[in-house]
Amino acid sequence: MSFPRICMVTGTYPPARCGVGDYTELLSNALASRGAEISVITSAYLGTPCRSGNPTVLPIVKDWSLLNASRVLRNILRTQPDIVHFQFPTTEYHPHRLFDLLVPMIKIWSRSIKIVVTQHESLSVKKSSIPGLFRPLRHWLSCSWSDAIIVVAESYRDQIHNFSPRVRRIPCTPIPIASNIPISKMGMDQLQKLREHAGISKNDVLLSYFGFIHPSKGFEQVLDVLKYLRRQGVPAKLLVLGELSSSNSYHQQLLAEIAKEDLLHSVKIKGHLDRSEVANYLAMSDACILPFVDGLHPKRGSFLAAAQQGLLTVTTSMDGSGLSVDENVFYAKPGDIKAMANAVQSYGTRRLPAGAFPVRSWGAVADEHLAFFGNLFASETAGHLLQTRHRVDETEESRSV
Repeated sequence: MSFPRICMVTGTYPPARCGVGDYTELLSNALASRGAEISVITSAYLGTPCRSGNPTVLPIVKDWSLLNASRVLRNILRTQPDIVHFQFPTTEYHPHRLFDLLVPMIKIWSRSIKIVVTQHESLSVKKSSIPGLFRPLRHWLSCSWSDAIIVVAESYRDQIHNFSPRVRRIPCTPIPIASNIPISKMGMDQLQKLREHAGISKNDVLLSYFGFIHPSKGFEQVLDVLKYLRRQGVPAKLLVLGELSSSNSYHQQLLAEIAKEDLLHSVKIKGHLDRSEVANYLAMSDACILPFVDGLHPKRGSFLAAAQQGLLTVTTSMDGSGLSVDENVFYAKPGDIKAMANAVQSYGTRRLPAGAFPVRSWGAVADEHLAFFGNLFASETAGHLLQTRHRVDETEESRSV
């Protein structure tokens, strides 16, 4: 099946602020450009507009509670899908149970529809974003009733295979993500003007941070790097390409630290930006600091976004350390503030041409999805042919007897 009809189910979709929602939009667009017919079922209360065409966007889910099950199921089936492709999890599934049961409900309703689940996070209880005692059960429900599973990191496949013998029999493949952020189209002169417009002088060393801000991202260490550099007499400033909200208790602590350490004039918080703005602000920086607490992981889209701009990207790793010249990436041990700050001082002016860092395209991600879907239908066809052949052989054998 070259061009399947695919119904995407996702709790979030732009303009809702969620990395999985951004992923789903970019993947849907890439699949549609390849000829697949895409419909997207998503939440109705996050500002996502209806859209006709390909992809068709249907924000019809009033909530993800079980009371809404029949309506959501009907709308999925109305798209007449060959494949229902669930993106799991997103921020909207946490308090509700509808998503957990949609997969078995569809499978019971129609055996002809193929169900694919993409797992976007670790299945480890400690690292899962799903609260509650039943998070392993929620993962198991979404996986064990599916026809195929996609994971965004190789390590997640091993975790899924440890669920149960039933899940181990389900086809599972890793398809790494591409960057949600494009490469900046600005030249160096334009980027310099953008710096000046942002109040950054030629002598300033501009650090940037991009992404959602929560404890696993190590934002406190970004502030520590800034403080260390300023104590060394380096005129460093920090551009925060993300939100620090006064309604979030963790963010309140960070804002209090910025004020306490007299960094209000050195930290510029830009909030939520569109993708091209993020690309330009990253590209105009001298170094992007991404000190992940548990080290760099293949699904870190913020790292891909920064590294492809060509600027020095300072991040953390459990394995390697030091500067990777070909990548223009400096790897430090998690928590090693001095090493990260020294890297900025030593290599902050170093640049590669934009796009030199090897980042996958969304076209490549879509092609891998379509190949996987094709194998899924091919294996079913082969299975039917094999069963038919067995029946013919048995008939002929009985006649010979």
